[in-house]
Amino acid sequence: MKHDIIPELAALFSKKAAAMGYSVRKEADEHDLKLLLTTFKGQEEICQFEKTGSMRFWRDSPYVAERNELHSLLLDLKNRYDLYLNAKPLDCKSVRDFRLISEFGNHLLAATQSEDNEIRFVTWQYDYDRSGVTLGHYYETNYEGALKDFIVRSGLIDENQLFTGEEMTVLYQSCVFRGKNDDDLTFESEQELHTVIEKLEGNLPPEVITQENAQEQEDEHGI
Repeated sequence: MKHDIIPELAALFSKKAAAMGYSVRKEADEHDLKLLLTTFKGQEEICQFEKTGSMRFWRDSPYVAERNELHSLLLDLKNRYDLYLNAKPLDCKSVRDFRLISEFGNHLLAATQSEDNEIRFVTWQYDYDRSGVTLGHYYETNYEGALKDFIVRSGLIDENQLFTGEEMTVLYQSCVFRGKNDDDLTFESEQELHTVIEKLEGNLPPEVITQENAQEQEDEHGI
């Protein structure tokens, strides 16, 4: 279920946007019942956001990268809030301030809203009578990391079927090297290799891609 942007989420978005060099103004709703926030960079309006999270902007606005950056930030935060608000309170005495995101077997994924309005995630194992939890793995605001840990801990997937970040980096570098140096690649194989490279790029930190591109430029210029 999707929720409207609540005040805590608006405050968190404004704080993070400010750290990125933007300012956010909360709009009064007597003139427009849907409108909630307007964002600026300096004196320039970048975009507006409705209570649902939908974005508004002027068609001739040149600030494409800026509004995409703000929209991605808001959607990421809102997805975590929706996940948290849709979850039921965890029925364990010591952790009643957490909500149950998912459980399988004897393991669970939970979240809590902290005083700074962030949604923070943890995986636990139930104790023998399921009245409490133990062996917590805390992932702070990293939902993807917590979800992956829950999937592995609960046995939903074999850990050996997953690649570590270091292993994916090696695979990426190997694929790029083959693409540049294998003169025997057929057109079909080259397309398949390109698809694999794109998939790996979507799962690697940007600095790995940047480093590989820089190395490629150095090789081309003979540095």
